[in-house]
Amino acid sequence: MKRLEVTVTKNQVDTVREVLTSLELSYTYSSVKIGDEDCGAFSCLIPDKLVDNAIEQLLKVIDTRLKENTLSVYNVEAHISSHVDRVAKKVLEETPPANPFERLVESAEKFTNINTEILFMALFATLIALVGLFLDNPVTVIGALLLSPLLGPINAFALNACIGKVKKLVRIEAFIVILLMSVIALSALITYIASLFFELPITSQISIRSQTTLIDIAIGLIIGLAGGLALASALPRMLVGVSVASAILPPAAVSGIGLALMDAGLFSGALMLTLVYVVGLELGGTIMLRVKGVRPRRFYQQSEARKHSIYFFVTFSLLLLILVIIVYTSG
Repeated sequence: MKRLEVTVTKNQVDTVREVLTSLELSYTYSSVKIGDEDCGAFSCLIPDKLVDNAIEQLLKVIDTRLKENTLSVYNVEAHISSHVDRVAKKVLEETPPANPFERLVESAEKFTNINTEILFMALFATLIALVGLFLDNPVTVIGALLLSPLLGPINAFALNACIGKVKKLVRIEAFIVILLMSVIALSALITYIASLFFELPITSQISIRSQTTLIDIAIGLIIGLAGGLALASALPRMLVGVSVASAILPPAAVSGIGLALMDAGLFSGALMLTLVYVVGLELGGTIMLRVKGVRPRRFYQQSEARKHSIYFFVTFSLLLLILVIIVYTSG
């Protein structure tokens, strides 16, 4: 249970009252003065499942850029109210579980800057993947993918592309690039050291990741769509996390192998496959989040987000088209 408190300027009191009444919430009202401005203050108990809907509706009718207009939500340790209990029961029966916008933003926030824990997890996964690649053992490669944390940054990129957070978008993309460069560098280093002592074979697990086809582009988009759906619908990320990792981690590791062995064809082919998957995943995830209606809550941010999203779609669609042309002509 939560307590919702709303303060607004006098001219918006009736609008807030209509929203709270439509949600069947019992509220208290008082006239308050904020600075020199006459305002109204509302306070009510609200079921947890209804908080997201209430905030959504209130932000459609009030402008929180004004210092007098505020929304506050507090936890309530205990309450005794049959009416509130009836409202809560009704919400549970009629409303499917929500995945609040704030929860999506919070889940993406940790990928905005370089996260050393995620970086080390990716490197550990790379070491295991290298063993599987050189032993030609797909089971070991799959085991490495279970450790790979690449879904989080991809989803964070898609979310910020969807809501128009350009600065965060750039930082997340930089983090993704650093992750991929680290995987390639570690793979190259381990391969070079191992090649001093052993003759390393180019196994089938390595060779199949040195070529890119148009089907790979479609797969990247589809996995990206699935990742966006999992994020927007609060589905378990493991459902698509392994698929995302399988698309990116092994070809990135093969790029490092090609670099260490000075095999230009192996390096360029695997790097192209990695880029195709990254672009496809990011574009597919963003499309799905837009389809699911993910957008900023505040109405004055929505047009800006829509504009940035259009720029993103055009840019990445052109980039994907260029990759398609390169793949088609080289094939």
